[in-house]
Amino acid sequence: MLRAMVVRAGSGWGKALVEQLIGANVEVVAYSGSQRKLESLEKAFSSSSLLRTARGNARNRSELLAAAEGVDVIFCGVYLTYDDNPEKVGRMLEAVRSIAAVTGAKMVTLEGVYLPANEMETVNSNYSGATSMRIFSPELYGGTASNTLIHYALRKIVQGKPVKLLINPSVRRDYLYVDDAARYVMELALMESAYGSDWYLRGNGLISQAELLDLAGSVVQAVPRFEPIGGWQRRLLRWYEPRAKKILDRYELLSNEFGSYGTEYGGIWSTPYQEGIVSTVKRMLAKQNSVH
Repeated sequence: MLRAMVVRAGSGWGKALVEQLIGANVEVVAYSGSQRKLESLEKAFSSSSLLRTARGNARNRSELLAAAEGVDVIFCGVYLTYDDNPEKVGRMLEAVRSIAAVTGAKMVTLEGVYLPANEMETVNSNYSGATSMRIFSPELYGGTASNTLIHYALRKIVQGKPVKLLINPSVRRDYLYVDDAARYVMELALMESAYGSDWYLRGNGLISQAELLDLAGSVVQAVPRFEPIGGWQRRLLRWYEPRAKKILDRYELLSNEFGSYGTEYGGIWSTPYQEGIVSTVKRMLAKQNSVH
């Protein structure tokens, strides 16, 4: 792989992947609709000649095609956060598929736990073969991985506020540090034998949200406080925000089922939860203090 294109490069996972690719001496075309995020990437990698940024709509074929000229692999991440719109994601994947077919580039898709349950089989199934790869990921955490349930909970810990229990905090799940996820995806993309298959990324073992928040509490020297959402509050939440029910239901359904959707891949080394949570919380604290 000599040149890669990262679609939605301004996302938390996109930034982590750009960093991994540049570190591996791969030329990167960072594609995003946000000029602000592209400028942030340019600033972060100002000392490297390997980064080129391109602003455009991820669902616009002509803009994608112009940016993808000469790339070997196109990466895109979907449903890694709870705010993805299924209709927009579908149109983006269709556009990326068509550009990969036209240019001859390989296509690597990373899909997260917020993938709608009814799209698990169909979201990428019509683009298969030796030049594509579909990778499933546990819930991501890390300084750049926002708009997730665990990030919301960690933010409350950093703010010294109680955490509303949207999910059962005692259920043990797999979580994956965002930098590890980016590294694993890059490693798979560099393996010719990995294409034409589905994969799922392994985190650092099962752990509960309560245990993760205890680790976060040790950094801020405070015991996490929990605030259950009672029946009427949950009903009110779901009445005001219909997507909330779908998000919570599919999260509970999909969080521990990715193992049945491909071959396991965990890399050689993964970040221990304690190290990852400490790094994440310190980064969130620094960001919070810089605002005040």
